[in-house]
Amino acid sequence: MQSQSGSVIPTWDVRETTALVPANESSVKKMLKRVRVEEEDEYEGSRKKRRVKGEECVTCLEEIEVGSTASQMPCFHSFHDHCINEWLKESHYCPLCRFEMPT
Repeated sequence: MQSQSGSVIPTWDVRETTALVPANESSVKKMLKRVRVEEEDEYEGSRKKRRVKGEECVTCLEEIEVGSTASQMPCFHSFHDHCINEWLKESHYCPLCRFEMPT
């Protein structure tokens, strides 16, 4: 592309610079933890690992139900199992804090 003065203007495609890279499938299996979702009262009194308080899944915007299981990333953010697995097939970043999973 040329400007009115005749100089060449560099062009780039936004799709090239924002391409999403999926997380490595074997790393996802190793690094995601299954956790039990509890009410905040139970969570505060519990010192056991692999328990999280009930919250909203930011990928689907629905509540993660108390008593169910969720997947927790190494950055400690939790999501519905199917939501984060689908997300990581498209992007290697945590949807909340941009923690990078291996690609």
